[in-house]
Amino acid sequence: MRLWAVATALMLLAALWGPGVAAQEHLPAINLHAGEDAPAVAPYVRYTRDVGDIAAVPPAQVLAAATHRIQGRGVHFGPPGDRTAVAMKVRNASEVTGSWVLTTGRGSLSHFRLYEVDDGRLELVVDGTDPEAARENLRTYQAFSTELALEPGQEKTILIDFLSENSTYMPLRIETYGTFFKDRRVNIAMVSGVVLGVAVLIFLNFMFFSITGHREFVWLAVAEVFFAFNTIHSEGYFTIFFLPDAPLLGVAIEDSIKCAFAVAMAQFARSFVRTAETFPRRDLVLKTLIAAGLAVIVLQSGLVLYDQAFREVLHIGTWFITVAVALFLPFLGFAAMRQIGRQLWPLLVGWGSLALFIIYAAIASMGVFAWLPVNWHLAGPVGLFESIMVTLALGLNLKKIRAAQQEADANYARSMAERLAISERAKQLAEEKAFALATVNSQNALLHASGHDSRQVILALNSAIDVLKRSDETETHRELAEILQSSSNYLSEIASTTISGAAIVGNESGFIALSAFKGQALIEPLMMMFRTLFAGKSLTLTAEVEDHAIIVSDRPMLMRALANLLSNSYHYTEAGGATVSLRIDGARAIIGIGDTGVGMTDAMLRQLTDDTVPRTREEGAGNGTGSGFRSAKRLIERLSGSLEIVSSGPSGTRLQIALPCAQAAVTPCTASELGDALPGWHVLDFDRREAFRAELKAGGVAKARIAAATYDDTTVTRGRLSETVGMMLIKPLCCEMREHPALAAVSEEV
Repeated sequence: MRLWAVATALMLLAALWGPGVAAQEHLPAINLHAGEDAPAVAPYVRYTRDVGDIAAVPPAQVLAAATHRIQGRGVHFGPPGDRTAVAMKVRNASEVTGSWVLTTGRGSLSHFRLYEVDDGRLELVVDGTDPEAARENLRTYQAFSTELALEPGQEKTILIDFLSENSTYMPLRIETYGTFFKDRRVNIAMVSGVVLGVAVLIFLNFMFFSITGHREFVWLAVAEVFFAFNTIHSEGYFTIFFLPDAPLLGVAIEDSIKCAFAVAMAQFARSFVRTAETFPRRDLVLKTLIAAGLAVIVLQSGLVLYDQAFREVLHIGTWFITVAVALFLPFLGFAAMRQIGRQLWPLLVGWGSLALFIIYAAIASMGVFAWLPVNWHLAGPVGLFESIMVTLALGLNLKKIRAAQQEADANYARSMAERLAISERAKQLAEEKAFALATVNSQNALLHASGHDSRQVILALNSAIDVLKRSDETETHRELAEILQSSSNYLSEIASTTISGAAIVGNESGFIALSAFKGQALIEPLMMMFRTLFAGKSLTLTAEVEDHAIIVSDRPMLMRALANLLSNSYHYTEAGGATVSLRIDGARAIIGIGDTGVGMTDAMLRQLTDDTVPRTREEGAGNGTGSGFRSAKRLIERLSGSLEIVSSGPSGTRLQIALPCAQAAVTPCTASELGDALPGWHVLDFDRREAFRAELKAGGVAKARIAAATYDDTTVTRGRLSETVGMMLIKPLCCEMREHPALAAVSEEV
């Protein structure tokens, strides 16, 4: 009977004390040793969620409900929004009294109380709901903390009751006083270093903006300002000194700073990369994120008025915008590298590192994976690294822009130098042209003087002939008079040709006057003109003309061309002399000019034969420009002929002229007969002036298709006809004129 009574009593005691004993058994103790930090507390912590106010229930019941274990190394209690009770037990396992600091690492919580369980009762140690107590505790420890003083073998059970609006992460640690305050000093130094580094970057960005005027520097500086605020706030300094009694306001400021940083960085990306021009679709995404971020910032101002569900939605929205911007910017940086240049690689590195950290921090702080550790202290160094990389990208891009500007300036200077060289070249060419014209005018004067001198001789000769005829009544000297009259007529023809050739220079109209003349009539006047000049330099001038050679061409123009070539031979020959030859080769007249001059270099030969190469002065050649050769070449080509340099060297130069329509004899014809043989041409007799004028007035035929036939080969007539008809034909006419390319080409077209 007594045994039964004892058993019943024991059962009653077990029923009364069972929950408390069981709770103590499932809560392991953290063994502390004096002078040493505690091991990681995560394996020893137990917690329960949504328990309400633990001060209203017995501690044993709270301890019995705190059965959940921490997953992973970080002390994280899952998603925010629920009241959470955390239990832990500590024991002084050393043989001496020890003191430690238990710190939560948190300072901004909607509700926080830390209790010690003493004889089944809760003793409030830290009251975060009391503004004065919270302010004093935070200013002492910089986070909700308490001192643990334990005798040897003494145990204490700690209960923490808290509610967080943004994260249940609580980095619980038990450290000695030395370690705790050393960590505080390290934290202060880290925050100060990060803020100082960011301040320097902000100063640099505003300085660059004042120099360059690029607005992206301003937006980057604004983003760095918000990053500096975020670094200070995330380490609890705003809460410690300004907001110990306003946890919701602290949450609103924190989320606003995050969104403001994301908005400023997105706007910086738009300004720097010029997404509106380079990536229009990506620019639309950035605009949307910026608008959403600004909306969240505006909504944060009324956070204390919203219910718990809307606050959670707003907090999730903050992280969504921040993470979206962080994820989007690296892809934009990669696209910018491909579009703008590889100098933007720091942009990709900086944005990429920040994106990885923000994604990690968002997942860890919101408790998506309770085992994932959170280290908010990395936010400062990571953000500083990102700011340095982005600033470096700006600097490298400015360097590239500067290099491009320098290259553009160099190209501009090179272009100006080329323009100056062209201007100087044009001036030189103008001087050479003036010299060439002066030379040609000098030759014209020589031709005119020679022609006029010849006419004076002819007048004197004609006077002598007239006197001889009148005094010779018996006609004793009739044969002599006829010989003198023939010589006078021949000299008159030479003088007329010489003066006409001088008048051709500078005429580029393409007008020619075809006539049939003997080779001697072309070469002998030139011999008369140049033989005295050559003799003045002790040079010889000889001619080899094939007998009975008749050429259909423009004799004054051809004589002008040959005079230019002989003038070159005269100028560049110091010993020996020159030779002119004329022969018939099939239907062509081949005129050769050879001299024993100094010859020409290969460069000069290329310049004379290639019309696209600018004319230059031959080295060591005095005043030569090549204008005489080119002028002769143009005149000969106008006559459907060709001029080529056969050879040129130290022993001299040989030129060859090929002219069409040459033969040993010609067949006379009238103007009408020649016109009938030339379809497409209208041949008029200029010597019949009335009929000629009537035909011109009648019209119906283009000027370029009218040929005027006349005996008058004077310069005046030539100039007059060049304004009214397309070609001039010098009588006596011959049937072979129709074979000349200047006439035959039109006939073949018709």
